[in-house]
Amino acid sequence: MSGLLALLDDVAAIAKVAAASVDDIAAAAAKAGTKAAGVVIDDAAVTPKYVHGFQAD
Repeated sequence: MSGLLALLDDVAAIAKVAAASVDDIAAAAAKAGTKAAGVVIDDAAVTPKYVHGFQAD
């Protein structure tokens, strides 16, 4: 019986580590998405001739 409890404890520990990793990956993906959006917005501001419907000032 103690072997089964040890196995369940190990599975719970692995699940906890996996959940923390998924959280870190989600945070990194959100940060990368924000940076990519900033680059696209910055490029659009620098080169307005590529944006249709607006005049370059």
